[in-house]
Amino acid sequence: MKTFREILVSALSLMVIAGVVTAALAGTNALTEDTIAERTAEIETAARKEVISADAFEKAELTVNGETVVYYIAQKDGEIVGYVFTATAVGKSSGLTVMTGIGADGKITGVKITEDNETAGYVDKVVKGGFLDKLVAWNADKEIVLNKDIDAVSQATKTSNGVCKAVNQAIAWYELVKGGAAGE
Repeated sequence: MKTFREILVSALSLMVIAGVVTAALAGTNALTEDTIAERTAEIETAARKEVISADAFEKAELTVNGETVVYYIAQKDGEIVGYVFTATAVGKSSGLTVMTGIGADGKITGVKITEDNETAGYVDKVVKGGFLDKLVAWNADKEIVLNKDIDAVSQATKTSNGVCKAVNQAIAWYELVKGGAAGE
């Protein structure tokens, strides 16, 4: 049986080890924080460039029902060419994050799933099935109705529906921006 002294020494040793590890992690975080933020910004900009052809993106905000929506104004050669909205929706599982580009002419320029928690394989079916490509050139003056305006991907209906919901949310935000509610 261990004595009180042995238990105390073990507890103090563990406290010192935990303190050293915590300090090392905090130091590593401090050293890499700017690099990580820079790379994240580069990845996000590259994703925006995949949904709309632009050379610059200006961050903007829209307030909807008391909540702030961040979107980006896409510019090319100093002119506004459209907008990029990122919305979340539920598909087959717990969720999708979908980036949608909408041109100044009101047509969808691109759609990209940037994050998902779907059951493995469903997002691949939607992408490989050409579902996202079918959304390009859609007029953003009305919502997309799944299986009326565009067919869902076979065996990925709920994921297709989730993408449609996110794109429809982007369309709704675009309508507010276009209507001047964004305070550009």
